[in-house]
Amino acid sequence: MTLAIVLAVLLLAPPASAPPSPATGPQRADVPLPPPPRLPAGAKGGALRVAVLDPRAVGDVPPRPLAAFTQSLVPELRKLEGVSAIGMAEIRDMLGFERQRQMLGCSAEESCLAEIAGALGVDELVTTDLVLVGSSYTFTMKRIDMRRAKVLQSESRRFDRRDGEELLAMVGPAVASIFPGRPLKEGRTRGVDREAIRRLNPPPLPRWAFLGTAAAAAVALGGAGVSQLMVADSRRQYDGVVQRAQQGPVSASDLTSAASLVRSRERTRNALLAAGAGLGLAAGVEAFFTDWHGDRATLVMPVALAGGGAGVAVAGRF
Repeated sequence: MTLAIVLAVLLLAPPASAPPSPATGPQRADVPLPPPPRLPAGAKGGALRVAVLDPRAVGDVPPRPLAAFTQSLVPELRKLEGVSAIGMAEIRDMLGFERQRQMLGCSAEESCLAEIAGALGVDELVTTDLVLVGSSYTFTMKRIDMRRAKVLQSESRRFDRRDGEELLAMVGPAVASIFPGRPLKEGRTRGVDREAIRRLNPPPLPRWAFLGTAAAAAVALGGAGVSQLMVADSRRQYDGVVQRAQQGPVSASDLTSAASLVRSRERTRNALLAAGAGLGLAAGVEAFFTDWHGDRATLVMPVALAGGGAGVAVAGRF
């Protein structure tokens, strides 16, 4: 009761700078989820306010797929007709996690977050359990009626662990299974979009690796070009010595020195040309393995852990 009262004061009180309007009454611009219009009681497709708890992960679930999976749940629910969904990350943002703990004496455990969701006035709760044993996942998603404390729908599946895309592939079918009476909104498609899947397993090389190799190739080829000019100059010098030798006596050392200079500069040119070509080829190969979109940027997502408590799933440049 104390929790609900404090939350009501924090979240539902009108701002001091916005006095009530005589026509509309107190303004509630800071309410996180304005209640959507409801159909008559018992009518099919009535609007629902749904809170989505962070997945409860058990086992060595890879952090990047887990974070991507967590981020995909709420958007998938928002595709359903008449469903207003909110995630735990948004609830934390609205309340301020430290303020929540200090003022409400609330820890990060799942039961406390569920209580907060209830105080926000949601109708239903969606929970997800992911258990990884060896190379096999056990996946369970439940839809719970908050007022009756009753499980309305449940979906359980087992599947093999692969590259992480198997977790994202579960989002669309699982949500469809626990909300069988909710069609998709017009223009929406079920499941995680291809862009999110692309971010899940990005190419391994950062952009600076490709840019460094390409720059080195450009420098080497530029040096080869300069060396070619120097080779041409040394050949003119050699030709001049040969012409003088045809007109009269020339020191053998002058002729030898001019010929050596030509050979030396040709070797330098050839080495730079080979290095530039090799580095250019390497840059071309790297281009296919470069993370052009910055998808390997660090991804941090709070998730629920087995046995209570909270954790952070971190994915980045590993």
